[in-house]
Amino acid sequence: MVFSPIQVAGIRLTVAGIILLPWVIKYSIYLPYISPKKQTQNLQIKDYLWLMASGVFGNAIPAYFFATAGRHIPSGLSGVLNAFTPMFTLLLGICLFKEKMTKQGAIGVFLGLIGAIFLFVPSIINTQQSINPIGALMPLMSAVLYGLNINIIKNKFGHLPGMVKTAYPFFFVGILYSVVLLNTDLKSIWDAYPGPFEFYEHGKPINANTAFTYLFALGFVGSAVSMIIFNYVIKFTSAVVASTNTFIIPITAVILGFFDSETLYWNTVVGMFFLLTAVYLIIKKR
Repeated sequence: MVFSPIQVAGIRLTVAGIILLPWVIKYSIYLPYISPKKQTQNLQIKDYLWLMASGVFGNAIPAYFFATAGRHIPSGLSGVLNAFTPMFTLLLGICLFKEKMTKQGAIGVFLGLIGAIFLFVPSIINTQQSINPIGALMPLMSAVLYGLNINIIKNKFGHLPGMVKTAYPFFFVGILYSVVLLNTDLKSIWDAYPGPFEFYEHGKPINANTAFTYLFALGFVGSAVSMIIFNYVIKFTSAVVASTNTFIIPITAVILGFFDSETLYWNTVVGMFFLLTAVYLIIKKR
């Protein structure tokens, strides 16, 4: 791995924060001070605090946890544990935000977990790789934090424009991680890996510049753009429904793998059936 886990998380989220910076300037400087007549509602102190909490719980900590877990456990296991997000979203919504549990939603979450297990566990068992308990705990804790963040977005940001609840959390964690990156001696990475060397994927030659390009794309598309879409979706639905994106991720991965000539096994078909059924039950109106 070219970059350390803290650098992977830091570069990804700092890139996202920089990309979304124009909207922070718009809502914090342009509308309130330069063009106050266009400002319909100024952000309050409590809004800034909740936005900062969303950035920390929904992005800063999980990004580091997943980057670290990737060194200790199979990626398939991370996928299984990430699929617990809807369950934690449902439970935390009930406990902390007084959301109501529906029988249909609970069944959907349960079937989604079964689907994720069918999809990934056989490949994990076949690797005969010992599971690091600390490595496994990190994605699971990330699922808890994702569930908390989704409920915060749904219950605390309803009055905020979509780009506010997207840009500010990344802006805050971007500042935090930029300070961290300045103390990790990034320059030494380029000094150590100036040219191609054998990397983990298909023996493909890669260097620090290429690795940074991948992280830039991940920050731009996987963080900034995907969160814009997510905040648009959650505006019109419940927190649990929005959290079903963690069920869609493995389905998308399987479909892309199929077009890349990967083999479909029986457990893949069964797992996708459970996942699709779960998504249908959760998003279907009563």
